[in-house]
Amino acid sequence: MSNTTNPEAWAAQERLRFIERSLWWRGQVKRKDLRELFGISLAQASSDLQRYLEINPTAARYDLKAKTYRGEPGMACVYHTPQLEDALLLFLPEHGDGLVGRPAAMNSTGHLPTARVTGVSLPVRRATPSVERAAFYAVWANLRLRIDYASLSGRREAEAEGVGSITPGARCIVPHAFANNGYRWHVRAWCEENRDYRDFVLSRIRKVEWPADKAPEDLPPDVEWETIDELVLSPNPELSANLRESVAWDFGITDGLLRLKVRRAMRNYTLMHLNMPTEGMNRLPPLLVALSGKG
Repeated sequence: MSNTTNPEAWAAQERLRFIERSLWWRGQVKRKDLRELFGISLAQASSDLQRYLEINPTAARYDLKAKTYRGEPGMACVYHTPQLEDALLLFLPEHGDGLVGRPAAMNSTGHLPTARVTGVSLPVRRATPSVERAAFYAVWANLRLRIDYASLSGRREAEAEGVGSITPGARCIVPHAFANNGYRWHVRAWCEENRDYRDFVLSRIRKVEWPADKAPEDLPPDVEWETIDELVLSPNPELSANLRESVAWDFGITDGLLRLKVRRAMRNYTLMHLNMPTEGMNRLPPLLVALSGKG
């Protein structure tokens, strides 16, 4: 069978998508933008711009004085769904402050340079590549996995994570899925020691043996993973009417209720992100305390 992939067609689509993103986010695009980014001729850039306007004729107008195409305020997108992250990556990549990702150099006053993009800087909580590889292979091939787990044992684990106590040390698990709680990756697995399904934080797996044994065929279903619940939420009635209206606007609530489909195994994580009380969880002392950074 011949290779039906057409690199030229793919490249042309990418250029049209860039034109649309430029018009949407920056409000303009020039021929030289295409030439500099894609290494094409000005003639090809002109052809691409004309092609885009043939497909989406009300998206832009040509500003003869500035020699640029201007995005219309009411333009619609046909090549992509606009997301702010795309705009930041494409058009403000050099304006990050280095607090997220690679560090930025301090200036002569000991401060970070002026930036237009920042984010929450959290400690990195990742497993080693060998742990991630073994866990992925075990899920993909349906294999048992022997691990050395550095658990937060006892009541804290049960209440803070919404799962049963997992004592530290060596154990065999049968992983079947991955889940991200917004901060870190877990592997959802049958725990042979506890005889039930638990969430194992990948960054807490200290050692792993390469999986080789097939998973048992008689394991019970993971009911909490397979069950889909609907969370029905609404603005807090104790808030003022104005605040309830603001909350509804913020969360896109149009009929007074916000409905979220979640796996039961992920329910508590979802509620924690929304700063809402979770079932069977009491407030516990934090794992970290701040010794500096208050100003």
